[in-house]
Amino acid sequence: MTVGQGRDVVNSEVQEILNYFGQCPICGHPARAWHITAEFDDNRVSNQDVAECGGWCGWKGPVRPVAMTDGALVLTKEHKAIGPKVPGLPSV
Repeated sequence: MTVGQGRDVVNSEVQEILNYFGQCPICGHPARAWHITAEFDDNRVSNQDVAECGGWCGWKGPVRPVAMTDGALVLTKEHKAIGPKVPGLPSV
């Protein structure tokens, strides 16, 4: 996802990558990863895979995911959607 282009996110979705196999580049602990999709107010859609350290250091950053098994990455079937704020409802 590109930052600083003067556009707003109107909808987004986060899915955990279930068969992600990666390590933290700082401390070497196993990491978890998510596939993030964002739709912007100019109708463009951007995707990015982001991981975070499962250990003590707190590292987070974009990654090129490597699956632990042969084939494609396995994403959760449940989607965490983050849409526009609806008056009267708490934000996600």
